[in-house]
Amino acid sequence: MSESATVTIERIAAGGDGIARHDGMVVFVPRAVPGDVVAVSLVRQRTFARGRILEQLTASPDREPAPCPHYDGDRCGGCQLQGLQYPAQLAIKGELVRDALVRIGKQEVDAVHVTGSPSPWRYRNSLTLAMQRDRLRPSGWMAGMHVAGDPSQLFELRECLLAMPEVMDGWHQLMRVAENLPRSTSLRVTVRRLSSGGLALTVEGGAQWKQSAIELLVQGVPDLHAIWWVRDDEVRALRYDRRTEQEAGSSFAHVNPAVAAMLREYVVTQVDALHPDAVVDAYAGSGALSAMLRREGRRITAIELDQDASAVAGTVLRDDPMSRVLTGRVEHLLPHGLPATVVVLNPPRAGVDATVPPLIAAPTAAVRRVVYVSCDPATLARDINRLGAGWRVTAVQSFDMFPQTSHVETVCTIDRETT
Repeated sequence: MSESATVTIERIAAGGDGIARHDGMVVFVPRAVPGDVVAVSLVRQRTFARGRILEQLTASPDREPAPCPHYDGDRCGGCQLQGLQYPAQLAIKGELVRDALVRIGKQEVDAVHVTGSPSPWRYRNSLTLAMQRDRLRPSGWMAGMHVAGDPSQLFELRECLLAMPEVMDGWHQLMRVAENLPRSTSLRVTVRRLSSGGLALTVEGGAQWKQSAIELLVQGVPDLHAIWWVRDDEVRALRYDRRTEQEAGSSFAHVNPAVAAMLREYVVTQVDALHPDAVVDAYAGSGALSAMLRREGRRITAIELDQDASAVAGTVLRDDPMSRVLTGRVEHLLPHGLPATVVVLNPPRAGVDATVPPLIAAPTAAVRRVVYVSCDPATLARDINRLGAGWRVTAVQSFDMFPQTSHVETVCTIDRETT
């Protein structure tokens, strides 16, 4: 049953919704920010309510006009904090991290500083869009994003203000020759700017892709150096320029290179502070951080599940006799890297397996410091709590990898307390 109410937004939830209170109940309001007074329609759930803005009665002093036409015009779900001044975005993210560490992690943490992105716009080196067959269009395809709160609805994306200009140019070129994509009713397609220059294309889905169509597509996107086709969980490299050797198409890469570089430098500083003789780089990806951690006499053990990324890491570290790469799950292979002075954790959003913190905390592991890189404050805090008594957060630094969104990257330094 729906009802209406007037509420004042107090803070932001982890997913980006505004939080208000009404009639003793927490109300989550999408696209509302602290300081807004809004009239909303309410749908009550068991322990909370969801609100949809009917009218903005008073605007937060931190608001500014959202520059993207898709934000209001199409209710794009990609940017949760667009329309909020950038310093206010950083303050909100710092509070989200601190709240999680205190409430879930049971740690004593002061205000968390968030390092801003050098550019809060045009920072993304990749853009992934959903594609649907539309025979009324010249290309036969429509490429777009999902409407906020309704994943069944897709709107056509003409421009994304978060994507680098080269990425948007690549997308526009691709759509002009999209009739040469694989045969399918729907696809998931990513255009990525390579650090070595040029573009890479990853296409997920499709049943058939003729070589002649691939060649026509390449002709239409002249700066395209790599094509990966993901089909039935199998990744095929259809075009593979030598310059792309260290940028495997199926492996994870940070979308904001400038902030990623600052984050890695900070991690290296936190590791080097202990002058460790043995370091485990868990969830090592393509080995970029492992390479930066190498020092004379230091043993590096990199662990990565993705075979493509692991192979690249092996290439990066092959000239260092003190380094090795293990391919597989961290929870299975971590004991092979222990004992070690420092363990670096950089897991996906779900965090580490429940068996990993006890492995690190065991006295025989001899781990003195964990440097944990996380894109989810809640799972970060949960995993810190799982280390158990005798571990303390000694430094927290967040990085705004994703301006205009509610997401934040955090590096947490957790030290074993000495008796």
